Amino acid sequence: EEKGSKAIFTVPILIRLEVHPEIIDFGELEIEDFEWWYKELKAAQTVRVWSNVKDVNWVLTVAADSEFWDGPWAKPARDFQLRVASVDQPDRVTFYASDYFGLDTEEQTVAEGKRGKGITFIMDAKVLVSWDDDEPGDYSLDFTFTLTAE
Repeated sequence: EEKGSKAIFTVPILIRLEVHPEIIDFGELEIEDFEWWYKELKAAQTVRVWSNVKDVNWVLTVAADSEFWDGPWAKPARDFQLRVASVDQPDRVTFYASDYFGLDTEEQTVAEGKRGKGITFIMDAKVLVSWDDDEPGDYSLDFTFTLTAE
């Protein structure tokens, strides 16, 4: 006698996001930074995305957690800027923000693309500074990357 059998499984929508390092440290600013009106860190952060969704693009966004930096004065979040300096799998990316943009509490698109494994973005970061506004002290701004694929 014979009896057939079957193996089954379900693949869910799988997305994954990695950000390293979690803190972008501009350090102690110098006179030259104020003369240039900004301090820039090249390759300040690496962001990696994974998605197995076939017919829908994944979308990577970023938003400031608050409208202002924590610090001696209400420095606007938009004074922190990001851009994608490079991507390692351009054939899997349909858009990325190659120009600097200031953060806001509303999500802004960093990149989007097709399914893939460990698509890596090298992010440059910039903080705008002003002789008139930026009082001495420590400043910090929390921000959040979000990856979706629906």
